[in-house]
Amino acid sequence: GLMWLQHGGNLRHTSEQNDGVSRYGWLKHDGENFGVQEIRDEGLVLRTEFVKQPGGDHGGDWSWRVTVKMEGKGPAPLLSLFFYVATDGQGTLRPVLENGTRLAAVAGTAEELGDFTLTFLPPTGEGGEEPKYA
Repeated sequence: GLMWLQHGGNLRHTSEQNDGVSRYGWLKHDGENFGVQEIRDEGLVLRTEFVKQPGGDHGGDWSWRVTVKMEGKGPAPLLSLFFYVATDGQGTLRPVLENGTRLAAVAGTAEELGDFTLTFLPPTGEGGEEPKYA
């Protein structure tokens, strides 16, 4: 899952009516293999995109991208993104660190999936430049 927090704002985990998020919803999806959703929250535009490559014993491989932009002018506020991972029922998870500090992946085992790895690529800035913080 994904949670986000703008400096001085509320920690968000979901988007629901009457919670102050100005707009949210799917822009495109086929209900199975790809989707693009957008959440607009106090000048923040948070876009998540996923695509599934069918195959394997458990349905295929998934890729997910999160893009953050700010609407309007002025300096962008400090923003934190929190990714979390859990297994349903029985399973194990273990962190995979890069250089002993950066979470590069989460490896796990689940009854439904067998062995799996969730890989986190380093964040990038617009145009491939490095983000201010990571």
